[in-house]
Amino acid sequence: MTEHERRDNLIRHPLRWVEIVQGGAAGLLVVVLVAVGILAYRGGAMAALSGSHPPDVVIVIVLDALRADRLSSYGYTGIQTPHIDSLARDGVLYRDMNTQTAWTKPSVATILTSLYSSSHRVLRLPDMLSDELLTLPEVLAGHDYYTAGFVANTNLFHELNYDQGFAEYYDLDPLESAFYHNGDRAYQEAERVNWRVLPWLEANHNKRFFLYVHYMDTHGPYFAHPYTGLSYYEKDPALAQLQSDLYDGEIVYFDEHLGKLLATLKRLDLYDRALIVFTSDHGEEFYEHQGWTHSRTLYQEITAVPLIVKYPGNVHAGTIDEGLARTLDIAPTILDVAGIEQPAVMRGVSLRLPPDSPARPQTSYAETFWMTGVMSVRDSRFKLVEVVDGDLRGRAPTQLYDLLADPGETTNVAAMYPDVVAQLRATMSETVALAERGAVGEQQAVLSPEFQERLRQLGY
Repeated sequence: MTEHERRDNLIRHPLRWVEIVQGGAAGLLVVVLVAVGILAYRGGAMAALSGSHPPDVVIVIVLDALRADRLSSYGYTGIQTPHIDSLARDGVLYRDMNTQTAWTKPSVATILTSLYSSSHRVLRLPDMLSDELLTLPEVLAGHDYYTAGFVANTNLFHELNYDQGFAEYYDLDPLESAFYHNGDRAYQEAERVNWRVLPWLEANHNKRFFLYVHYMDTHGPYFAHPYTGLSYYEKDPALAQLQSDLYDGEIVYFDEHLGKLLATLKRLDLYDRALIVFTSDHGEEFYEHQGWTHSRTLYQEITAVPLIVKYPGNVHAGTIDEGLARTLDIAPTILDVAGIEQPAVMRGVSLRLPPDSPARPQTSYAETFWMTGVMSVRDSRFKLVEVVDGDLRGRAPTQLYDLLADPGETTNVAAMYPDVVAQLRATMSETVALAERGAVGEQQAVLSPEFQERLRQLGY
């Protein structure tokens, strides 16, 4: 039985369409009057948001494997992240941000395409970004943005077609890390990434540009800072707290270098007028559900990531958005602010819509197919997890969690709420059907001998 047949056997329900309620003329008039007033005060900032004067600078910053619940801006008290906090004070913090998958390659594909994994078909290690896909940098390049990317994750290197739509794209070789990696996988640390990004900003600050930067510091192995030679990426319960503490230290280290990036933007007079999106591709597990790292499960420590959007002119500064937000919505939000019509193929919505708008997502779907198949869907209270091929950790194939009463997802309440299970399973079925109806053909990477050798050296 194929993977698709297994999923079809699991969830068979008719597709329901969600109505999008549009505002009337009176509401539009209010918006226009408010925009005019803010224009007078902000000197054109709201015009940039409305699309009449699109922002000249659009920057997406992704910190790999970053959990939202480890940032002080999200209420964590174990460490302080002052530069991430300052970005949040100047922008909108989306409290309930959700990824659509559990590891980098498919998640970044979703960021770039606003498609579910079942649509863009980047599901496993051999898969690459298909030529058939329309990417965010391609759309922006078609509207006179100069596009550049810097990526420190091997899964995003140009051999896998993630440079699609970029005028410049830099694979930051992990073997050039200043840190030793103790025989495990390595990556270029934030300071070294900035060595490439900051000079690029100096040289290109007069351009109208889109910049994508992918940092790796919170991805294992976790290093001690200042660097002492200590690093861990072990699957040993006795080391869970130590690795968790090192992970926190990596966040503090990254925050320092994010501060240097933001300072450069301010010095070059780019920061205030820029649209800056800060997020992560997935979270990280420290034995909360008897497992490690990421990719295999869809519990909250994996799917709940940060999202901070600093809008041009710093409008809406200090706002906290409590509505559901998704990785799927990043590209549509950027295009909305840039005044560019969203391509029909994209499945997300702009997060500039207020949290109570009927057009904002009411549920978030995720899927991962690393060694086993797992799907999940959640609303504002409940989360349904369905395991397709058997849980490697011996958990039930159908799991329901009450996130309000049990945010750690420790108690399966599926038997207590059969109606909720049925409702969320129907939503899951609809989403899968919608995603697969628009799926492109899978494209397998043909890797150069040099790239294969690099992967071998890194232990892949």
